[in-house]
Amino acid sequence: MITFDCFRNDDPPRIADAWRGADLGPAALQPMTSAALEAAVFSKPYFDRHGLLVARDGDRIVGFAHAAFGPDADRAALDTAIGTTLLVVVPPHEHRREIEDELLARSEAHLRQRGAATILGGSTPDLGGYYLGLYGGSDLPGILDSSPAMQEVFRRAGYTEAARIAVLRRPLAGFRPPVNRLQVAIRRATTLRVIDEPARRTWWEAATTTGIALRRYELRGEAEVLLGSAAFWDVEPLARSWGLAMTGLLRIDIEGERRRQGLASYLVAEALHDLAAEGTSVVETHVVNDNPAALHLFSKLGFQTTDHGTVFQR
Repeated sequence: MITFDCFRNDDPPRIADAWRGADLGPAALQPMTSAALEAAVFSKPYFDRHGLLVARDGDRIVGFAHAAFGPDADRAALDTAIGTTLLVVVPPHEHRREIEDELLARSEAHLRQRGAATILGGSTPDLGGYYLGLYGGSDLPGILDSSPAMQEVFRRAGYTEAARIAVLRRPLAGFRPPVNRLQVAIRRATTLRVIDEPARRTWWEAATTTGIALRRYELRGEAEVLLGSAAFWDVEPLARSWGLAMTGLLRIDIEGERRRQGLASYLVAEALHDLAAEGTSVVETHVVNDNPAALHLFSKLGFQTTDHGTVFQR
């Protein structure tokens, strides 16, 4: 008989077994281990065992769903007004569909009990804060098209598409930064700083990126005024499982009044050149499809779409 409850301290090995047995697509870490789950999930300061719903068939875990929340506006605490079911993972089972549907329903009930007025499906950089380096690639892209069975769980429950996220990659072999008059002018007027393991700027950034190899490129102008920054990391352990020396671009921040002046293109191009010199073979980033400016920027730098993810809404 299938029973349902929440996470227990002795569950990690059986959760890893369920993950290994499920068909989650090429963007999911395999083989999964308890240690990888501990680093990316259970050790997070906001981990709530009641939000990790588990299906059991005797001593086996035959599926799980993870309900979670993102940060408030100050990125200093959780905001429970918007909740999401990050993943629904069920390996082959004669009652697979029923297990998936019940796990999702229980995840929704938990989110509502905590106060969520908006119910989503899938994780994003600003929602959930788990599974970075275990699923999705350089960032958290909702539920990927390469995980069609999991997408179907949400569609079957009546969820609709809230956002589409493009997964973009750029091989760095032979990469050279573009050379034009604007780029030369920016180079003459700015300084590029490279900071390994930079101080985290908010509680949310510290909670979600502590334990990963973070690098920040800062572009500074006269009197060391910060013009913009770009944060990269080494996409571990996923990149190792793919056999790639891959770096992920997490975010670009350009100061508001300086946007649309070519600074983002210059900053990213210089960072890619530096990463290529250090041995990175591929850079990956994720962009929401309703951000045409970012899509155009990365297209100009030679990035190509390799997958898409969907964030669902109930």
